[in-house]
Amino acid sequence: MRRYILVAFLVISAGAAAQTPERIPTVDELAFARLPQDVQALLGNLHPREALQKYDYARENLVALGAPNASPEQLRAQIEAVLAPRLSAVQSVSAGARSFPPLSPLVPAISFDYR
Repeated sequence: MRRYILVAFLVISAGAAAQTPERIPTVDELAFARLPQDVQALLGNLHPREALQKYDYARENLVALGAPNASPEQLRAQIEAVLAPRLSAVQSVSAGARSFPPLSPLVPAISFDYR
């Protein structure tokens, strides 16, 4: 009798272990998956939330520099600048008269880490 109870317990526990629930991706993971593959490769070593913040910050920088519809190459270069701010803290690009109010080329770009 004990053998039957033990076998029944093993069968039930094996069935319960096989029915592990699937992990539902978070909103940040889904948004990160919608980014272009080259951007995902640049930001792949970061947590999805942090990667999306850096992506948005790079896009904001491009808008501030007067390129609201930047090309993928410009976006990629700006993301690299956000990821390595000490190498490109002061950029020689100025929006000049194309922005309102005009931006000064003497103001250094603020690093995302200090934001």
